[in-house]
Amino acid sequence: MNKSLKQPHKKLILALAYSVMAAITVAQTSPNDLQQQFTSYQVNNYNEKVFVHTDKTFYVAGESIWFKLYCIDENFHKLSEISKVAYVEIISAENKAVLQAKISLDEGGGNGSFIIPSYISSGNYMLRAYTKWMENFDADYFFQTPITIINTLKTGVAKTETKAGSYEVSFFPEGGNLVEGIESKIAFKVVDENGNPVDCNGTITNGNNNVAGFQSLKFGMGSFTLTPKPGETYNAIIKLADTTITKQLPAAYKQGFVMHVEHKDEMHINVSVSTKTNDNSVYLLVHSQNILKDFQQSVITNSSATFIIDENKLADGISTITVFNSARQPVCERLYFKKPVAKLSIQPQADKAEYTERKPVNISINATENSSLPAIANMSASVFMIDSLQSTNYNDILSYLLLRSELKGTITSPSYYFQTNTKEADEAADNLMLTQGWRRFKWEDILQNKKPYFEFIPEHEGLVIDGKTTDASGNAAQNIDVTLTVPGEKFQLADAKTDASGNLLFNVRKFYGTDNIIIKADSNYKTTVASSFSNKFSHPFFSPFIFPAQWKDQVLFRSINAQADNSYLIDEKQHAYSYDAEDTSLFYGTPDKRYYLDDYTRFTTMEEVMREYVIEVHVKKEGDKFSYKAFDALTKTFSNNDPLVLIDGMPVSDVNRIMQFDPLKIKKLDIIARQYYFGNIVADGIVSYTTYHGDLADFPLNADEVAVKFEGLQREREFYSPVYATDEQIKNHLPDVRNVLYWSPKIKTGADGKTSFNFYTSDITGKFACVIQGITADGLAGSSIITFDVTK
Repeated sequence: MNKSLKQPHKKLILALAYSVMAAITVAQTSPNDLQQQFTSYQVNNYNEKVFVHTDKTFYVAGESIWFKLYCIDENFHKLSEISKVAYVEIISAENKAVLQAKISLDEGGGNGSFIIPSYISSGNYMLRAYTKWMENFDADYFFQTPITIINTLKTGVAKTETKAGSYEVSFFPEGGNLVEGIESKIAFKVVDENGNPVDCNGTITNGNNNVAGFQSLKFGMGSFTLTPKPGETYNAIIKLADTTITKQLPAAYKQGFVMHVEHKDEMHINVSVSTKTNDNSVYLLVHSQNILKDFQQSVITNSSATFIIDENKLADGISTITVFNSARQPVCERLYFKKPVAKLSIQPQADKAEYTERKPVNISINATENSSLPAIANMSASVFMIDSLQSTNYNDILSYLLLRSELKGTITSPSYYFQTNTKEADEAADNLMLTQGWRRFKWEDILQNKKPYFEFIPEHEGLVIDGKTTDASGNAAQNIDVTLTVPGEKFQLADAKTDASGNLLFNVRKFYGTDNIIIKADSNYKTTVASSFSNKFSHPFFSPFIFPAQWKDQVLFRSINAQADNSYLIDEKQHAYSYDAEDTSLFYGTPDKRYYLDDYTRFTTMEEVMREYVIEVHVKKEGDKFSYKAFDALTKTFSNNDPLVLIDGMPVSDVNRIMQFDPLKIKKLDIIARQYYFGNIVADGIVSYTTYHGDLADFPLNADEVAVKFEGLQREREFYSPVYATDEQIKNHLPDVRNVLYWSPKIKTGADGKTSFNFYTSDITGKFACVIQGITADGLAGSSIITFDVTK
């Protein structure tokens, strides 16, 4: 759907572009057309990342999925203040959403929850999250993480498709291509039908002789070198534990470029370029996090050229190194991984290593950056039981921001590349860069100065509702005024004019909960509301769902506990915070006069009410037709034009409808005694009625007023954690069967980098893990995990 950008959003996007431009300009060293083209493209392609910390990864029906969202600026990895809404979904292997929520974001953070209903089938699912602005880019940019749900109350499992006993073998020449007569490094990767890495070894043959051997190093990946000879083709014979596979290597070109990247020393990277062409020079461009970091030119001597990159110029994580020929066309490209130099260090500590049932646990946190400086961090924490169902493996924010979010597909044990400081780990990271690298853009778009097209605007002020208006024949209706009302005591009113395609946008800001919205247009037109959720999918890999026999007793135990918990503690479990932070200010601000009708004589007709004590409104009647004229406080006269009349925020153009309404259903009446401009509406005053519950109180709707059920932002639920501070509380006969002891999405350290939290153990014994994740205002991310035991 084509969404036209309104002027405020254009200004916002320009502001984003200028902020990125400033950072890129600093990085430039000898500007030229290629640099300028790259810069021009990148400043217009600002994006965000979303990371989600869930309380755990294994659930049974009836339990809650708790989550914290971190919305991150892609360029600097700081919390983003651009988007104010995030979308979270639980997706099946058939790319169908089984649960969805819209989450309010404040200063880059937000949180929410799902109660897993009894109709969901057992299976592996994907939790994904994104902002509306992220929908302008590929769905591979969306955050995705697998979760498992077991439902003992429903037979059958969610579908997954696999090819039993199949393997996928892939080969990746460094830089992209093999060239005859030039030595190349070739990386490989082997996975099984479930996407799991498979160790292997093998040989490379030219049909007559074995010319190279190879062995996987880590996670089914490895590399070897080969110098292709003219006229020869090469096959790899891959030996696995249960079979042998033969696969042909990519064909070698007679002419072309080959690149090789290696460390020159601890601080510098050597990039060698070999060629069999007539080019006399080559260029090298390096960018990290979409910001240009280095640009160099080198003369080709004896068919080769060399570049030296200062590693200090590169951002932590993944950088892209691209080689261009003398015509400035990209000819080689690969990724490079730099372990983070600076990161957030989170050091949690429990006051004991072992606890008994219903006892207090105190967790203290010390957060530092650059190894020793106190860090003020925005964090989330979960404490959950670990067993054969729930492991301690979790998605950590650091490896996601610097690694997973930059690569396509599944990465096995991403934390390995950050926590292991060995030569083998460095080589494994290089293999990963060669086998799983991908580029977020097309170089031809940059070289052709292609301007980006954005279908979706950033939801910078809050929730935006998309609509489309058509005429009686179903054709797009252009230039039609449409209003949308979110009824309520603190109602919201939005107006829009359709574009050439009949599309329109309503900004309803902080609209919480599910309720009817009223859409009003001319009765000759029909306006429909589009789904707020994305219809784009990246087709992630779903592992087949397997229910081992040894799980049966544990799953049944958890399922019974969840049902018991929900039976005994239904009110506590579903308690939602009341939102004083909601948009409670009316669009017209403080009225010039407010009447609470219960403070006056309650007349039985609206005409009596308006004539007897509402002195700011003159009631006129011509025949059977009523009309209002509002007093103008500036001119001290009654206006000749009609005011805007509202009931619970819905515009009412025919005052007769108000006169026919029961005034005993009206709680208050607001008067704006001056000319008022609101979007496309210009009114000589406002007369605004509010019913007792803000629900229109059965006010009859006309044919041009359509009520549509709409789900707004999710109200935040409170995580229930009982307190056992007294003997009476400890002896409470209600069972406490929590396997998640604590969840908080709102933990912040002070200026000294310290904070703490506490909770109580339940009646469940076993080993528990405490996972804490967070980020600083400067974009340093980190996580940590500790464990403790609960015994009888």
